[in-house]
Amino acid sequence: MTFHDVRARFPALANGAAILFGGLAAASRPAEDLTISEFADRHRKVSPESGSPWPGDFRTDRVPYLREPQDCLHPDHPARRVTCRWAAQLGKSTAIENWFCFIVDQAPGSMMIVLPTLEEATKFNRIKLQPTIEASKRIAHKVLPVNSRDEQGSTTSFKRYAGGFCQIVNAGSSKGLQMVSIKYLAMDEVTGYPKDVDGRGSPRDQARARQKMYGDLAKEWQGSTPGIAGECAISEDFEGGDQRYRYVPCPHCDTYQPIIFDMMRGPDKEQGLPVHVRCMRCDGVILDGHKREMEERAHWIARRVQEGDEPVPLEIAADEIADWICPPCEGRCRDWQPSYHLWAGYAVREKWADIWQRWTDAQGDTTKLKAFYQQDLAEPYDPGSTTVEWEKIVKAARDHMVPTGIVPSWAALLVSAADVQGYGIKWGVYAIGPRDQYCLIDREIFEGSPDQSDEPWIKLSDALSRTYPTSGGREKSIDLSGVDSGWSTDRVYRFCVGRPNVIPLDGREPVGLPWLGTPVKKDVKDHRKRVIAKVLLYPVGLYDVKTAVTAALANLVQGASEAGQWPRGTIHFAGNLCDEDFAKELTAECLVDEEEEARTSLKRRSKRLVNPKAGRKWKKINGRMNDWFDVTVYSYALGWHLQNKRKLTLDRWADLIRELHGEPEQANDLFDLADLSPFGKQQQKPSPPSGKPRQRKRWGSYS
Repeated sequence: MTFHDVRARFPALANGAAILFGGLAAASRPAEDLTISEFADRHRKVSPESGSPWPGDFRTDRVPYLREPQDCLHPDHPARRVTCRWAAQLGKSTAIENWFCFIVDQAPGSMMIVLPTLEEATKFNRIKLQPTIEASKRIAHKVLPVNSRDEQGSTTSFKRYAGGFCQIVNAGSSKGLQMVSIKYLAMDEVTGYPKDVDGRGSPRDQARARQKMYGDLAKEWQGSTPGIAGECAISEDFEGGDQRYRYVPCPHCDTYQPIIFDMMRGPDKEQGLPVHVRCMRCDGVILDGHKREMEERAHWIARRVQEGDEPVPLEIAADEIADWICPPCEGRCRDWQPSYHLWAGYAVREKWADIWQRWTDAQGDTTKLKAFYQQDLAEPYDPGSTTVEWEKIVKAARDHMVPTGIVPSWAALLVSAADVQGYGIKWGVYAIGPRDQYCLIDREIFEGSPDQSDEPWIKLSDALSRTYPTSGGREKSIDLSGVDSGWSTDRVYRFCVGRPNVIPLDGREPVGLPWLGTPVKKDVKDHRKRVIAKVLLYPVGLYDVKTAVTAALANLVQGASEAGQWPRGTIHFAGNLCDEDFAKELTAECLVDEEEEARTSLKRRSKRLVNPKAGRKWKKINGRMNDWFDVTVYSYALGWHLQNKRKLTLDRWADLIRELHGEPEQANDLFDLADLSPFGKQQQKPSPPSGKPRQRKRWGSYS
């Protein structure tokens, strides 16, 4: 059969030559040189499983502020590291997904994605990355499928593709951060990373060490909401970069300016205006509806300049904006890596009224205020701003007097803490209620040298057996007590070892430690230094607990709301327990910046080099004792431990209050009783049955 016979018999048969040479032509066609944003717009699909409000085709125009930062990740771009200090839900993880898709299709290589915890790493793959792979046809066939029986296939934490792989690890384990060489590194929510992992140092430094073999060809993305001022990793790198802010044009005068929170105004009923923003130059009203128009013409402007150069103005005329635009790693920005700041006010779908409401709700509540600074303003929270003067504490305590020696009607737990010093032992008892309300109901000083005399220890032992009357006439004993082991350590161990619910405590300074950590076994020695028993020593994370106590004092000074409710996390003082000396000791420590402190001391600076990464630390004020502050800090740590150990929900708090104090006089719903501030409705408390708390009868004691 000849060629012509075949064509005559099968007229619909395609021309083989055309197919062959057509395929060769397609294979030899040069690949398109796309930016990461262009690639995402053409080929990335958003899965409905991701929870995105925009499933389907990805469009960078919906989040235009993402275009420049993610395009810096292109292999041909001169940027080596991209830092984004952004508020929550602004697309930080979206950039990682887009980058992954681009790498698989356009620039294969080894990639590592680091999340703060194993749970978040698993969630990132399950909700974001894997659905993106399955929905995007351009890359779905290039990533090997997940198959537990195929060692060469992908897994939930390891994606294989031609020319490379992607490993998803958590920052809490050094195992995933070792062995491999990485060209592309993506780190998400870096402020949630631990300071040290398995004794090998910072997980960020461990991950970056994996890129050494690639040198300047390596790329890094890190995006996060900020943490605590002075200890914020993302802020440190943002300030080390070129510090880019989003400048938008005013819809009235066309002046370019960054939107800042100070420009926001509350609703104006007289003018019929909702929550809005005012232009810096013309004071024109900018509404939510103007966001899209302003974003279409917005620019990222680097505000960092060389020493001696003219600073970048906050207000830039439209005809001058081109003079200040500087592409990353070029021109006046060539010496720094690109770093970006963006807060919630820029989010297209975020209403300014919602941001304003969260700001209003955070007033007087340090927990909410911290979240607002970090999650909305994208600024590190400064706990030092809550420091108050001792005079204000004394006045606030006297204005709001609580009976001494009585468990308040809103409290259900009692903790006590003792601070051991050379002159004696200071001891205090705190009542604890829902919404982190603490109240000092008893305190005493047991004089005598703790390492030479038994007298202060006998008095402390007697004090720990006290019970306190409730407003309903019942008795309440102390749930948990702690003794600071920093002074006369062996004597503290001997005191605690034979007493249930009395534990030795060890204060530790590093940031991020648990309020009350995992205990370690310590030897208990007698006077002849012989080991006679073992005791569990509990570490206390002083930095965070001291911050909480200082914030609680600020809440007391601020006072209750017009409705009579106290802020969450407020400390109160019974009777005359808060005098001037006591208040001075409560405020005897403050947060200091080690670097700044060193600069002000020529003598100190000459002895050691200043660490540029040194953060803030709590330091005692010269001339003041801080013993009562330590007692309060340890009491807070014990209270935190009790609440977490018992898993006290609002319902459980209500049950405890009812069990201790009896049924409330009014038919209030117990959930409301636990949820509302315990000082929302003050009740007259009866006088204590006696002037002093009662002593529990102990075995072997005489009546």
